[in-house]
Amino acid sequence: MSAVSAASRTEAWAAEIPFDVDLPIVRKLARVLPGALPIAVNGARIAASIRPQRFVIEGGDDTPVTMPRTAYQVVYPDCTVMIDSGFDQTTHESFGGQEPYFPEEFAKLKRALDAARLIVLTHHHADHVGGVLTAANFAELAGKTIVSSEMARCMVETPHRPHLKLASEVVNRFVLLDYRQYYPVAPGIVLIKAPGHSVDSQMVFIALASGREVLHSVDSAWNMENIRRIKGKAAPWVKEDVPRIMGQLRWLNATSRNERELAILVTHDDALFASLIKSGLLGGQLKL
Repeated sequence: MSAVSAASRTEAWAAEIPFDVDLPIVRKLARVLPGALPIAVNGARIAASIRPQRFVIEGGDDTPVTMPRTAYQVVYPDCTVMIDSGFDQTTHESFGGQEPYFPEEFAKLKRALDAARLIVLTHHHADHVGGVLTAANFAELAGKTIVSSEMARCMVETPHRPHLKLASEVVNRFVLLDYRQYYPVAPGIVLIKAPGHSVDSQMVFIALASGREVLHSVDSAWNMENIRRIKGKAAPWVKEDVPRIMGQLRWLNATSRNERELAILVTHDDALFASLIKSGLLGGQLKL
């Protein structure tokens, strides 16, 4: 990083924008909609990127870090809700390089998307939306996929990959959602606006019937170390709203320390993914 860019980043950190989330309100909203709370959360790893730590976290070294591409499934007694949709192999390869892709896991994910009652996309980046946008049965999936108004604009005007660009009339096939800060989309599931990594980024709060809680921080951090150390990403290709990201990392750090019954998910943290499966909080196989 050049001296100028380092100075710019330091200036952005100094201008940190607080992330103001009222967890008691979010918890109340998680119980507003009628119906049973979810009983489990399952995760799927579709692919991975291998990056030097110095790209993943400010001040890191050249140690390689495995960054999985993930999607999650919220399980109810009688149905499932998918959080993000992974991506197909062609979209994976559009990122460049020779990196792992797991076609058998994506095949399972496609079946889970087909079977889901609802699909929630957190933001417009290719590894989160590609599984829906490139599906042969796109029209069927779109009719049960929730997309925010900000995300819809991004899909039309600034797609993450050129082949994922959608026309306005195609975007209108989604369940389009506009909200201010929080929105309960299903019993136990609340969306939280979190622009920063992208203008349309959202976090997802999940309250389980067991009393445990899960907060999917999506891409505010790439690794739990970003949250523990309150240090942002340093990948030169990532264009984020750094003041907002730093405020989110500080809030996530405090939440992880103070909320003992709440587990934080991070999209691209392989060690955390494995640890949550080992603990039993996260299931490693999708319900099909």
